[in-house]
Amino acid sequence: MSDKQYKQLGCLDVDATAGCAFQVRAETEGELFQLVAMHAKHSHKIDSLPPEMVAKAKAAVKTVTVTV
Repeated sequence: MSDKQYKQLGCLDVDATAGCAFQVRAETEGELFQLVAMHAKHSHKIDSLPPEMVAKAKAAVKTVTVTV
């Protein structure tokens, strides 16, 4: 087993009152935001994230270590 670092973000990290427990991990921030954008579109009906939400989301990204 080895440790690997991932970027992690969840809806509650961006809006604690949203009531959505979605959380995702990806190897890069680019991959992470592709997955976040798909979730926003399909689950929250948001076609384009407003700049202020993007800024808040980027500030909330965490790097986590996972044993794989």
